[in-house]
Amino acid sequence: MHHPYQLGASLYMPATRQDIWQVIKRDKLPTINSIIICLEDAVSHNDVELALERLQTLLYTWATHVDSINEPIQQAETQQTKIQTEQPTRPLVFVRPRHPAMLEQLSGFTHIDLIDGFVMPKVDMYSLSNWRMACQNLSTDMLLMPTLETAALFNPHHNQELAIGFKEAFSQPVFALRIGGNDLFAALRLRRPKNSLVYDTPVGTLAYQLLGCFVPHGFYLSAPVFEYLDEPTLFMQELTRDVSLGLVGKTVIHPSQIALVQQAYCVPLSTLDEAQAILHSEAKAVFKYNNTMLEPATHRAWATEIVNRANVFGTINDGNNDYTARL
Repeated sequence: MHHPYQLGASLYMPATRQDIWQVIKRDKLPTINSIIICLEDAVSHNDVELALERLQTLLYTWATHVDSINEPIQQAETQQTKIQTEQPTRPLVFVRPRHPAMLEQLSGFTHIDLIDGFVMPKVDMYSLSNWRMACQNLSTDMLLMPTLETAALFNPHHNQELAIGFKEAFSQPVFALRIGGNDLFAALRLRRPKNSLVYDTPVGTLAYQLLGCFVPHGFYLSAPVFEYLDEPTLFMQELTRDVSLGLVGKTVIHPSQIALVQQAYCVPLSTLDEAQAILHSEAKAVFKYNNTMLEPATHRAWATEIVNRANVFGTINDGNNDYTARL
């Protein structure tokens, strides 16, 4: 079973690129957690047919090497104070079609079952039925990632309907909901400001509302992209907020961002200790640990996610600020 934390650093790659196979087999970007092969915004209208042809060629190439490119499943060994993980043989691989009709077309591609799932752009109550119809011929193992990025998402009543709709619409699991920051800014006739966290903007206010709407229904959300490569300090500050909010991954636009995302998601050893104490079979109803009062009845869900995160990203020694993942 895959966990949404395995999204980690997600890189969008235009389907026209000819080095995607090198990334899948880890000859390039060997530490990337997941990739999204894009047929939407990253591909111009004139290049759509070329992009589709290259995707089909990629799938044929992948099929001839499938025995050596195993499933991207983390094998984890859990101990009381540490988590050891093995790097998956390949990143998670998703495809983003332009629209529901293209998704329906892709469902008929030879070897499409090799990918892990689809990112569905601009999903809201107005397009949900079309996306549902487009998914009818997909394997029930496919992972779906609808993107929340239209003006309708600023309506809380709409979002409550959409949360219920997501639970009923698909035979496939909804792996995560992606917050499409740039499109949401565009809906407000804005662009993300260069010197602010996204959480200090109207889109950040919306992100809090989306968490409050969708997470109680069982969904995971991923964090908006950070497009300013010359602001690494601000990027780390935003990642810290992403992690604290329980967002499960961050889209990266450049390889230099991969390690920063993975560093931010590493679990401090003291935090993992608390989580494991909460989950211990003999834990008391309320107890003191690390000068903190822990209550398994209310903290168990949090503790489970901490262990899930550590399974993917490893731990850091927060005693001496050693930010090296213990993998």
